[in-house]
Amino acid sequence: MIDVSIIIPTFNRRDCLPDALDSVFGQANVRVECIVVDDGSSDGTVPYIRDRYEACELVVIEKPSRSGPQASRNLGMAAARGEFVTFLDSDDYFEPGTLAERVRLCREGGLDALFSGFRVKFVGRRWDLVKNVGTAARRCPADFAAALRDFKIAPMITIMYRRSAHAGLKLDETLASGHDDDLALHLIRTGRFAFDDVLAATIVQHVGERVATPRNLMIGDAQLLQKYAGDLARLHGPGYLTRRRAQALAGLWSVGQFKRTAQLSPAAGHGSMAMAVALGVLYLPRRWWGSLRKRAMMRVVRAML
Repeated sequence: MIDVSIIIPTFNRRDCLPDALDSVFGQANVRVECIVVDDGSSDGTVPYIRDRYEACELVVIEKPSRSGPQASRNLGMAAARGEFVTFLDSDDYFEPGTLAERVRLCREGGLDALFSGFRVKFVGRRWDLVKNVGTAARRCPADFAAALRDFKIAPMITIMYRRSAHAGLKLDETLASGHDDDLALHLIRTGRFAFDDVLAATIVQHVGERVATPRNLMIGDAQLLQKYAGDLARLHGPGYLTRRRAQALAGLWSVGQFKRTAQLSPAAGHGSMAMAVALGVLYLPRRWWGSLRKRAMMRVVRAML
């Protein structure tokens, strides 16, 4: 029986992919299936990994043309055969021995989903900086209502779920960003879950590297808000939803996405659009200031590393 299926989307990452795959196949006391979904690479990724990992339980799915990492993950999720499913990016890696520990926690706790800790490794020109993120440094909502108060719950590679409890699960490919947030909210809403302090994986981030553009981040936040608007109004009230909608509007405006304002129009009983727009105007300077401060901090970090 396969304990865990690990899904890795990749595109032209032949040079760094072995670190990710070695961290998967080097896990002890657990049977793994690694599903690499190649998004039309042109650097020889597929023949290289097939030859190098011929003796391992490696499944390679080739896509003839690019369609993005979420479509790749969905293909991997559909093909998975393990009791549990988790994710890894092609430039990141699992910490030794963590998969067996996470499987044990899921089985002993009867969990349908587990959200683990992680490390972030900032790679600089002169030295690296490693940050550990456990339960004390992140949000660990107790239920779906608490999770809705902040969509930023867990990175994709720290999420593990029981495949039988979420048959046919797919990521929402219509979202511009926030797919990990959407997945976490779904898992918290639909099954038994927990957070742990296992530092499951290391996210490698080169200083100055952006996972998503500010534009896509703001659009994704607005899309998630609209997707969960009914739940927010029901669990926290129309007034709370109006404030969240105003914050999303300010975010969209801060990146020049004025035409998307209408996409946040509330349905009946889900708050006032006029009030949201008025509050959004008030929130906009704060959003600009926060963005400028973040950029300044990143410049300092780049200079240090």
